[in-house]
Amino acid sequence: MAVITTDTAVQVSVELSPVDGVVIEGSSLGVRVRITALRPALIERAEIALIRKVNYTYGRGNIYGGVFPARERSSEVLTAVRVSAPGAMPAGQTRVLSESLSIPEDGLASVRGDLIDIGWSVRCVLHAANGQIIKRERLIDVQSWGQTSATDIAHPPVDEHLGQIALEFIALSSRVLEPGTPLTGVLRVRAREDISTRGVRVQLVRCEEVWGGPGQEANPDASESEGYRHSEAVVAAVTVGPAGTLTAGTAVDLPFAVQTPVGLPAPSLSIGNLHVRWEIRAVVNLPLRPDPRLSLDLLAVTATRQPRDSGRPGSLDTD
Repeated sequence: MAVITTDTAVQVSVELSPVDGVVIEGSSLGVRVRITALRPALIERAEIALIRKVNYTYGRGNIYGGVFPARERSSEVLTAVRVSAPGAMPAGQTRVLSESLSIPEDGLASVRGDLIDIGWSVRCVLHAANGQIIKRERLIDVQSWGQTSATDIAHPPVDEHLGQIALEFIALSSRVLEPGTPLTGVLRVRAREDISTRGVRVQLVRCEEVWGGPGQEANPDASESEGYRHSEAVVAAVTVGPAGTLTAGTAVDLPFAVQTPVGLPAPSLSIGNLHVRWEIRAVVNLPLRPDPRLSLDLLAVTATRQPRDSGRPGSLDTD
């Protein structure tokens, strides 16, 4: 649906193709600017631009040894195209300006996270004869196949606090996380001694990391005072095992199905100091002690339309 706003001289609407403004990195976006004169007007120059804004939070230390979150914001004009201006327009006349913009395939697609936010828009700028500048902007959503983090699916599982309990994903439908496609599998739980639990759950987790602030070299080993920030968000969760007692030496296989949201807020991303990872995580809730857990990296894609080639990752099995 077009966004329509009214100026004292002209009415301007920005229309997109695809109409929902959802495009995949590396593809093209059609833009139509519809201009209607409400009274006689003279539009001398017209420009259509593709804008990307990157905002992220990093850690900053002070002279007293404290650390506080700081925000870095940048806006970049990726493409600016001069189009043929309508010129003189009598009252009631409508003119349409058309252009096609290429979306870069550099991996910085749309991200809506807690630490990292990457937004895209199309901006139309009209210069009228009287010096007036008329601007209209339309947000778009750039989807990604997450190829900057393609190696995530080669990472081995990471475990924590597994002294009393062994956890293992013995099957997983895929290590590629796609919007609206549930992840199914089997979690094997084996207690090394009799132990009481408050239940077992499987979670889908988005992890964001910032490895340094502006002008700093990306360093995964940096401290918070050197720019490092980390956040986690549980996007979906399912309980797969009830509270009870696990018997020593007995393996329990727990099938699970975690529903993936139709709209993922971010793809897997690993560019410079900005990182977004996705995990499938199993957690055993224990009373009065750290919860054993097992995490396995996934490759999250936000693209929901067919890619241009066969380079899209396929389903994987962790057997």
